[in-house]
Amino acid sequence: MVMKPKLYLICFFLAISLQTVNAQQTDIDRLYNTIDSLIEHRSELLAEKEIRLKALKDGLQEGLDEDQLFKLNERIYDEYMAYNFDSAYYYINKNVERQRALGHADRFAASAVRMAHILAVSGIFNNARLLLNEVRVEDISTANKIDYYEQQSELNLFRSEMANFTPLFPAYVDSMQHYRQKILEIAPHDSYNYIFNLATYTCEQGEVDKAIKMLEDYLPKLRQGDRHYSIVTSTLAFFYTHKDQPETREKYLLLSAISDLRASILENNSLRELSIILLERQEYKKAYNYLQQASADAKLYGSRLRSLQAARLAPLITQAYDTERVRTQNRTYILLTILSVITLLLIGTIAFILSMMRKRRAAIEKINTLNQELERRNAAIEAANNEMKESNRIKDEYIGRFLELSSNYIQRGEDRAKLLNRLARDKKMAELYTELKSSASLNESIRLFYQNFDTAFLNIYPNFIKEVNSLMANGNQFEVDGGQKLTTELRILALIRLGINDNQKIADILRSSITTIYTYRSKIKSRALSKDTFEDEIRIIATY
Repeated sequence: MVMKPKLYLICFFLAISLQTVNAQQTDIDRLYNTIDSLIEHRSELLAEKEIRLKALKDGLQEGLDEDQLFKLNERIYDEYMAYNFDSAYYYINKNVERQRALGHADRFAASAVRMAHILAVSGIFNNARLLLNEVRVEDISTANKIDYYEQQSELNLFRSEMANFTPLFPAYVDSMQHYRQKILEIAPHDSYNYIFNLATYTCEQGEVDKAIKMLEDYLPKLRQGDRHYSIVTSTLAFFYTHKDQPETREKYLLLSAISDLRASILENNSLRELSIILLERQEYKKAYNYLQQASADAKLYGSRLRSLQAARLAPLITQAYDTERVRTQNRTYILLTILSVITLLLIGTIAFILSMMRKRRAAIEKINTLNQELERRNAAIEAANNEMKESNRIKDEYIGRFLELSSNYIQRGEDRAKLLNRLARDKKMAELYTELKSSASLNESIRLFYQNFDTAFLNIYPNFIKEVNSLMANGNQFEVDGGQKLTTELRILALIRLGINDNQKIADILRSSITTIYTYRSKIKSRALSKDTFEDEIRIIATY
């Protein structure tokens, strides 16, 4: 029997497709093995990075002229840029301050753009914007104009990511596209800046396939372990989110993560994205390990933005990992129980054949033993449950202690400032006294304390304001602009939710008098639907 031509062709192309899929999967597995190996040798790669940094910093010596010092600080910054925020900031800030004082527009622009980059990737958007606003674009070189427009585009990209699903999002995207157009007008057509910005601009315009081709054609010109290679592969992965090709997206994320690891780039994103893919594939252990590495890198670099992104994902992966581990343990216990039962049945059968009386006595003894074991295990399970409940209470207590400690720190700073003021006054050190008398630093510390408290609390209890308003009588609901800043009344309720009920403790934390706190609590209760149970209902508001 001869196979029909159409059927033959179908079988042929099906075989080719299966080979392609298998080859692609093999390639992805190989890339995962490479990442695992690089993570295992992470300390060695970081040690090599430190050696290069030490060699550069040893070049900072007396006798360097202005030009040599400027360029060496730039080189050290470039090494630290994606490795450690504090050190990168320290060295580039030297150039910023020096060139600002000298009034050198072009060199100031080059330094300001570099500093704005690390501020932006760390989530300090306003400072980055203010610094870029100091640049006189008309007075700088074309190369620095390209870098300036590149940084403006990047800043608006990060701001759009944080403002996603808000009314501000379109404005940031439009601004980002505007600066990309500026780059395309002046950058050489064969340069990285031109090709990368043309591709991202094209993708934003909806021509995804065209943008992908641009970057895939350009990628062979870059070297793995270079930051541009990491950015291009990460961007290609983002482009493929618009396509129905998850394997290709995963491959480019793997290439980007490998490049980051090889170059000791700690300000990265791809490893965290891979942990999400692994979570969806239920590879919980690998997802957990990758997220832990991404979190460690973010912490070592000092990026608040990346740390926040990892922190938001951590509970999901940790819970999935723990759930899978418990499920595996339960399966093991069930199998062991089944084997034990089978063994007992065999013993019982043999005992029955030998003697009915012996079987009865043996069965009674076994039943007693099993009952005791069951009671013991039930007691252990109950104890474990109690420990879990206690653990949750401890977490709440830790949050309360953290807040109280932060408040005490502010109080100690204030007391210390007053003491130094008196010492300075006694010694007639007028300038020191005037400086120390200023409360600006204290006020800023208090503002940051409130800001961090509001952000942390609303991340844990995102629906808190909505839940509180549901407990208030009509017309007495709280209105908070932006949803990321709490009023004094809401902060009092937040502390009550965290288990801090004592008015004196609340007053200490919020830096108010106990009378003020008491008055606030009384007024809030008077506006509630149920005055008697209001605070009890506040205490049971859930995290999600």
